[in-house]
Amino acid sequence: MALNSDCIGISDLQSVSKSVVAHIELNCTKPVSQQLYCQLKTLQITVLLAPSGAGKSSLFNAIAGVAPASGGLKVTGQQQLGMPAHKRRIAYVTQSPLLFDHLTIAALLKLVAKQQAQPFDISWAIDPLGLTDKLSCRAHQLSGGQRQRVALLLAMIKGAPLLLLDEALTGLDQFNKQACIGVIKDYLCKVQGAALLACHQLDDVLALADSCLLQHTRNDSTHWQMLPVDEGIEHYQQQLLKGQSSENIQGSQFTSLFYGQVHAHFPALGLTEYHVGGQRCFAAHNSDHQIGRVQPLILKANRLGLSKTALSESSFVNQLKVQITAFNPVNMGQEQGMLVKVRLVNSEQEGMYKLASLHVWITRLSFNQLQPKPNETWFLIGKADALHS
Repeated sequence: MALNSDCIGISDLQSVSKSVVAHIELNCTKPVSQQLYCQLKTLQITVLLAPSGAGKSSLFNAIAGVAPASGGLKVTGQQQLGMPAHKRRIAYVTQSPLLFDHLTIAALLKLVAKQQAQPFDISWAIDPLGLTDKLSCRAHQLSGGQRQRVALLLAMIKGAPLLLLDEALTGLDQFNKQACIGVIKDYLCKVQGAALLACHQLDDVLALADSCLLQHTRNDSTHWQMLPVDEGIEHYQQQLLKGQSSENIQGSQFTSLFYGQVHAHFPALGLTEYHVGGQRCFAAHNSDHQIGRVQPLILKANRLGLSKTALSESSFVNQLKVQITAFNPVNMGQEQGMLVKVRLVNSEQEGMYKLASLHVWITRLSFNQLQPKPNETWFLIGKADALHS
């Protein structure tokens, strides 16, 4: 994650990068036996990647102090276990926030602020979250997404350096989701904090997180292991394929992350060109990406296709030469399909890039007609709007 120069001086960067916000050594037994041992550093956002029912909310409740746990939990060096929830240096946005319906949002914000010994100023976040004209409303007059954003405001009033976000971006459209992401990052910058996030949408994970926590089972107990975000997503997707039947996972769940060097901008066409291992691809124009810089790029499996030969004349923009490595049966809604795993081939200067495996979802009918086989060379086809920077 980029550090915000408005919040941190250049001389502080080295010390900030080594500052531990939270040291967690928690053991929970109900409803799922699980252990979490990790350190969270300043500005670090870590996502818990696990399917529904795996105990993420239970773990958050234990950290926040509303469920029992043993072990150790230090935030900025202060032990939190044994302290009541309201005194912990932890701000918690639950999956289904409860707001007092008899108060306006403005009155609710004031009430929560009065309960804090030193309330944190959240006035800067109201407008970016699109709530300026909602302060005179009551909770029942707001949409689910608006209530979720109010809950984020209420949590931030505590000014706590550890922020827990349980599906806080669920139900938000892309515009409001981006606004929330910006506010969350700004908050962490202002309080020199860190965040734990539970999230199912891998696009949101890539937009927010620096690292992932994945579950592993040993001796009937679940352990969480921390990995870099790209490696964590790759492992999580493999867990989905190995641990569940095709009826329980969807092609839309699969997202690929790789890195491309910015080559050129075409604002008139609304495109930016990237080079990855000697091949070129296009995404929506992003003027913030500097020529020559290496940027992460995201491909969604259900927005792509496969072709045995290159398409010389078509409306498709991206045609990446790939080698097929594996396939698994995965559905999309009620439609049967196959998830095809590929890797980029004929890559020049491959050492410059982290070329992760890519996924493409095609219907079962298309798979039977095309009959792709492992180790064959194909073309990954997709329009520019299937690739996100």
